[in-house]
Amino acid sequence: MATVTVAPGSGFCPGVKRAAELLERELENGAKVFCLGELIHNRPYNESLKARGVRTIDSTQIDEVPPDGVIIIRAHGESEQIYSRLASCGRRVEDGTCGYVRQIHRIVAEHSKDGAECIILGDENHPEVRGIMSFARGGARVFGSAKAALEALAAEQDAAKDRFFVAQTTFSVQEWKFFANNLRKLYTNANIFDTICNITEKRQSQARSLAAAADLVCVVGSPQSSNTAKLLAVCRESCPCTVAVETADGLEQYRELIKKSEKIVIIAGASAPGVIIQEVNKTMANIANEELSFEELLNQSFKTLTTGERVTGTILAVTPAEIKVDLGTKHTGILPYDEISADDNVDMSSFHVGDPIDVVCTKFSDVEGTVLLSKKRLDEARNAEKVAEAAANGEILTGTVKEVVNAGVVMNVSGIRVFVPATQCGREGTDLESLKGKKVSVKILEYNESRKRAVGSIRSAARIERKKRLDDFYSSIEVGQKLKGTVRSITNFGVFVNLGAADGMIHVSEIFWGVPRNPAEVFKIGDEVEVTIKDIDRERERISLGYKTEATNPWNIFNEKFKEGDVANVTIVSIMPFGAFAEIIPGVDGLIHCSQIADKFVQNPGSVLKVGDKVDAKIIAIDPEKQRISLSIRALLAPAEEAPAEEAAPAEETPAE
Repeated sequence: MATVTVAPGSGFCPGVKRAAELLERELENGAKVFCLGELIHNRPYNESLKARGVRTIDSTQIDEVPPDGVIIIRAHGESEQIYSRLASCGRRVEDGTCGYVRQIHRIVAEHSKDGAECIILGDENHPEVRGIMSFARGGARVFGSAKAALEALAAEQDAAKDRFFVAQTTFSVQEWKFFANNLRKLYTNANIFDTICNITEKRQSQARSLAAAADLVCVVGSPQSSNTAKLLAVCRESCPCTVAVETADGLEQYRELIKKSEKIVIIAGASAPGVIIQEVNKTMANIANEELSFEELLNQSFKTLTTGERVTGTILAVTPAEIKVDLGTKHTGILPYDEISADDNVDMSSFHVGDPIDVVCTKFSDVEGTVLLSKKRLDEARNAEKVAEAAANGEILTGTVKEVVNAGVVMNVSGIRVFVPATQCGREGTDLESLKGKKVSVKILEYNESRKRAVGSIRSAARIERKKRLDDFYSSIEVGQKLKGTVRSITNFGVFVNLGAADGMIHVSEIFWGVPRNPAEVFKIGDEVEVTIKDIDRERERISLGYKTEATNPWNIFNEKFKEGDVANVTIVSIMPFGAFAEIIPGVDGLIHCSQIADKFVQNPGSVLKVGDKVDAKIIAIDPEKQRISLSIRALLAPAEEAPAEEAAPAEETPAE
């Protein structure tokens, strides 16, 4: 009798499990979930999520996510640019990035900040690797194998070049060790970081050991999964009789091989759901030891259905006019196009052969051996319950405005007719025709179960969603936090910046160092700016922002460029009775006292200098505490012509700015 063993720890790794639990929690809470890329590399699992309403998007579709939607970042992680964009997109984001991936991001960002090149071993087309590359300030190269990397590095013969080395978290452990050992022969002090997930290392080692003692190894996972591909390669090294399947259906092609094997091991990749592993285990055991008896097969063929019965079938074929469904009986199910959905337009490309589908039986034909099915009736019943619940608990739903009537508009909300009075369509004066065909949010005010009709409000839904966006936004920000925003308007007293869900204001005093000027000199509408939150007034919905930083402080810039004794070409900006003020750099002025304008004391500075003149002057005194600077033209004249030092007035007599 054959034994079938599932390797301990098979299936979701902690990183994938965490991301999946984040998504499941949002679904349980009724959120509209948008996954940035497929959550894991597993087709059946991703298709099941799609059937439950999860939408997969790419980075170009972030702005299409509705304000009440939640974006899930998968375990593979994203690029640095996408993380920044998500932080300021105004949508709620749940970060499911694996901790090991985050660690690589930090390593790459830190060690490449001075221009060091990052060498990565992994799959350059994998989303994890693309994300890692984005953090490499000094550039990055990816090699798919240790051999390719070592050959390229040896051929370059530039050991002095500043480099460091990392690996994709699911890279082959043995190959990485081979690479690291040989790399040290090329680079004596090679900066190598072992970034392979220790769970990956443990599973590969375990797989190698189990495969060595097995007659047959079955690796469960998606062909697109890097983790699964590495496990498959490891197992084939120890057990030539190693096969790979994505689901239990794939076992049928190996039926004869399974029957001949006595010791079978099932090993699953980190992105294989537990339910699929169990189905493979059960099917494998049945094929190996428990062939169905004739009586069981006969009873299965006599299985019958009745009109009105709900059943789950499997899609056999999809055409523009209908879907054929295997119901496990002698009747073939026919699902006509008109019975697929209550929506006017059905996307037939969303249905695939082999997918499960829930339907209700409507009419049998024993002559043709068929049964007509309806998915629309099931959906309508479910949607009616959903609308009724929404009316009771105030949940916001989404629908399409189908027509404009005298007193308002009619929406289709999941197949249910919802009437929205004109007074509830939006702001006063809203053009109802402009709403036609649009997908909008609506709050269900009342629902008539017998007529399956409802009354809703677009205006209330918009108000609730705006409040939620603001609440979420204000709860996510804090004083001192840096944000990116877009300049929305400019006034004499400051600049208003859109931060996503709300606007903030940069006061003119937070824009300029020294004397305030017109903000329009610095900004224009549409500029993207980085700001710091200075103050938050939630009650008045006001956010004060800071813009200037120590890096732009003119005094700091002056100290970096000049010191006492230096000569600067300065511009005269004002004439005073006691001397002239000259601009050294924008925002920093110095005083040329009457005693320092010429080779002797000048009673009227305006007789020698005028505003706009550019002259060379020596910096003779700097007062860091008071930020005052004394300049001298006289100090640049011939020493013999200089007046006694006691004639010079102290710099602190007058302000420098």
